Amino acid sequence: MSVSALVEPPLEVGARTFPRSQTLTDGFGRTLTYLRVSLTERCQMRCGYCTPTGRVMRGARDEDLRTIEINRLLATFRALGIRHVRFTGGEPLLHPHLTDHIAEARALGFSRISLTTNGDLLARKAQALAAAGLHDANVSVDSLDPARFRDITGGGDLGRVLAGLEAARRVLGRVKMNTVLLCTRNLGELPRLVAFALAHNYDIRFIETMPLGAAGAAAVAFDFVAAEVARAMIAERYRLRPLPSAPDAGPARRYAVEGSTIEIGFISPLSQAFCETCNRLRLTSRGRLVYCLGRSEGLDLRAALDQGLAPDELSSLIRTHVARDKPRGHGFTPEGRAVPVRMMAVGG
Repeated sequence: MSVSALVEPPLEVGARTFPRSQTLTDGFGRTLTYLRVSLTERCQMRCGYCTPTGRVMRGARDEDLRTIEINRLLATFRALGIRHVRFTGGEPLLHPHLTDHIAEARALGFSRISLTTNGDLLARKAQALAAAGLHDANVSVDSLDPARFRDITGGGDLGRVLAGLEAARRVLGRVKMNTVLLCTRNLGELPRLVAFALAHNYDIRFIETMPLGAAGAAAVAFDFVAAEVARAMIAERYRLRPLPSAPDAGPARRYAVEGSTIEIGFISPLSQAFCETCNRLRLTSRGRLVYCLGRSEGLDLRAALDQGLAPDELSSLIRTHVARDKPRGHGFTPEGRAVPVRMMAVGG
């Protein structure tokens, strides 16, 4: 077979043609295949590790990227070799064109299209999301106690979230529960959370708090739990078998639970950094390409679009900056010193 036969043809989107480029890599030889796209900073919940106390981070819709801009960037990153796209927020289900963006991602040929949501609106939107092409969803569930859940989320309704979780499972097949580990608030619930996941056939992820902004730093200072502590607690009740890393997946250390089909994952950015295998980039709702969750540096892609760059020029710009500017590590410190990044802006 000739070399030319192995080269993919240009990616055609509407009237535009995007030349497919070589694999997107950074200056440390890591291949980037996973893009997280924050559609909005708006959210109807006020989780303490994400939003400063007493403040509702709603953002402004007119500051968000327009549909045509998001679709142009999706096409560009697909042509650069990104295979997995995840839509986040804020709360992505508040975005009026979420299903359109999922459908566009499907048309562009992303092999995996994911969603991270607080689940509050998921019950009535799950069917449409699946029809548009969504493959899987992660739903935040930090407690199964309604009062504690309401306290952690600043007013969230656990019943609505669990209804959304089940609606998504019915149409998508599998979903994940995301649980942020909070020493004083949900550590004692870990066995109950795992039992609930097993009973309903949900995968579950346990995530360490991160010092993103003042809210995150405060959560690390007062509520930090190492993921290994959670894993050891769960291993006392269930036999866990390590699973290999999945292509284009996130940073979780994954385990199968003997006697079930679910997976348990542990994400440990502070206690066991996973930067050496990072395959991710993040696009904020205002058009900034963020190279690392723990760093404020980024590339203003909205400005690049405004300049009217041709597809190959835009691809070259992204490739150059990623290779030059994506750092080796996130820079989180053991003491959890705050980094100048807002969780609401980058979508975790």
